[in-house]
Amino acid sequence: MTAAALHPPRLPRPILWIAGVLAALIAAILLFLAFANWNMLRGPISREASTLSGRPIAIEGNLRVHPFSWTPYAMVEGLKIGNPHWAGHGLTADIPSLTVGLRLGDLLRGRLDLSILQLEHPRAWLFVDSRGRANWAGGGAKAKPTKLPPIEHFIIDDGRIGLADVPRKLTLGGAVESHEIEGAAGGGTFALTGAGSLNHRPFHLSLSGPPLLHVRADRPYSFTGDLTAGDTHLAATGVLPKPFDLGQVRAALDISGRDAADLYELTGVVLPNTPPYRLRANLVRDGQRYSLTDAHGVVGSSDLAGDVQVDRSSGRPDLHADLRSHSLDMRDLGSVFGAPKPGAATALEAAQAAKRKAEGRILPDATLNFARIRSTDAVLHYHADTVKAQANLPLRQVTLDLTLDHGVLTIDPAAFSLPKGDVTIKARIDARTQTPKDAVDLRVSNAHLEDFFKSQGGAPLSGALEARAQLRGEGDSVHQVASTADGVVAVATPNGRVRKLIAEALGIDATKALGLFLTKNDSDTGVRCAVANFSSNNGLLTANNLVIDTDQVVIQGQGTINLNSEALDLTLNGHPKKFRLIRVAAPIAITGQLGAPKIGVKPGKAPLQAAAAVALAVVATPAAAVLPFIDPGLAHNADCAGLLTQARAEGAPVKTSALNAAAKAGAAK
Repeated sequence: MTAAALHPPRLPRPILWIAGVLAALIAAILLFLAFANWNMLRGPISREASTLSGRPIAIEGNLRVHPFSWTPYAMVEGLKIGNPHWAGHGLTADIPSLTVGLRLGDLLRGRLDLSILQLEHPRAWLFVDSRGRANWAGGGAKAKPTKLPPIEHFIIDDGRIGLADVPRKLTLGGAVESHEIEGAAGGGTFALTGAGSLNHRPFHLSLSGPPLLHVRADRPYSFTGDLTAGDTHLAATGVLPKPFDLGQVRAALDISGRDAADLYELTGVVLPNTPPYRLRANLVRDGQRYSLTDAHGVVGSSDLAGDVQVDRSSGRPDLHADLRSHSLDMRDLGSVFGAPKPGAATALEAAQAAKRKAEGRILPDATLNFARIRSTDAVLHYHADTVKAQANLPLRQVTLDLTLDHGVLTIDPAAFSLPKGDVTIKARIDARTQTPKDAVDLRVSNAHLEDFFKSQGGAPLSGALEARAQLRGEGDSVHQVASTADGVVAVATPNGRVRKLIAEALGIDATKALGLFLTKNDSDTGVRCAVANFSSNNGLLTANNLVIDTDQVVIQGQGTINLNSEALDLTLNGHPKKFRLIRVAAPIAITGQLGAPKIGVKPGKAPLQAAAAVALAVVATPAAAVLPFIDPGLAHNADCAGLLTQARAEGAPVKTSALNAAAKAGAAK
């Protein structure tokens, strides 16, 4: 054996020096980590954290680090997290004790997994200002979906949270806790609970799922949730495709409540007022985008189905909805405009509804929350196959297209089909100012009067009906808008039939009307032409032309309808076309309220005129809105075509063919 084999070459002396220095450095680091006073680093760590976060952060208690483990962890006591500068002085969070641990093996493989995150007696004061800035988000940014790494043990002990959201006018205060129960063979549960008040109403939240010990970043985590906020209840069953990334959610929802508008407090999305509802849907959340698919359920007495998407990526909720009903109850639609909700009304709502009914008022005066409208954009399409309404409101189908853009709500159109003809409404509500400005354009086309008297056994009036109303007003309730309305209302009936009893009674031919009344004669007479024009000034409708020309009598009317007080003050005068043996010249008065009209004669007139009032009530009472707005009219031998042309100029869409037919009929006679 050679000497070289017996004595292998030694490492160069410089390499040995470097190795010795590194070994000493590692030993020193290990000794420092083992015996260092970590409290000496509280100041530097706090300053660095404050600089990086843009807010004051301080460690006022002990700092302990346990590095020699495959799951090293740190314990921090007295952690104070202050508000960002724009939120003023104060704390965002106060955590008396915080423990954070990680899995070293996963960290060496480039993945951050926490072995434990434990908070004891934490207190959080969360705030969203008028610009939508959240005090818990970095750099004054708006709140974003929470993303956390997988956590094996997530524990909150005796937590307290408070939230004030200025844009949504929302306050939340309550307790929050979480715990884990590990079972045999990998079983067990994780539970997170919260309880308190939301806008001074009870709030409760519970989330549960499998224990977090076996959570992996590439495996979906299943959960169930239950939330109650006032009258709203939400149950969810779903998965987080990426555990602890709350920006990715798939869930089946079951939502119910007294009013869908209350969901604004939970979602920040503006929804209309509704009667009690219950809906089921599938939720997909992808960052700031939400999709509700296969939504179905009931709202009041109406079924509802469709799809909804909400995009919050711009900072403003942008809602797109395509909804449909097989059967719509018109009472449910009335809730959108502030009408009393059918069923499940509060004691206050029931008392207000009873008072309004006793007063004969029909225009809702409930204030609509236009401040919320300014915070959401929307595009909505809705269709109802059938409609449930009062017998004298023969609606068949409804189609609604609505857009909401930065505080301007446009309905174009709301279309209601009738047995013959249709009603079309176009409306614009500009809520960009404190007092909303409203405009409405309503058209009735190709309708027939007899369809509005289905409950009477036989229609006292029949014939074509054309009408249009163009009104503008201000206010945040239907009543306020009506009471300030300016514009025109025009109604025309080019031809039709009316019961002789009514025509003669309005004459007033006492002898003939009494005979027809006593013999229950239901024969009718022709209506050559009828026109009614109302001008509205600050909510006061004044009859400009109110004339009806029948074969037997010419009826003229005048008066007003006050949309503020909803009071009727109309007078009808009848003029027989032939000499009558006994004629009592007494005008018929229509008074009372829109919802409770009263038909009578001027004081001091003959008793027989009460029979005329009874006859007229057959028409007016079952359709309180018909007579005031279908105000007939043409004098004997008057130019019907001329009057109809005038009505058309005022807004009534009278057809030329109808005008020509009426003119020819008048010339022939």
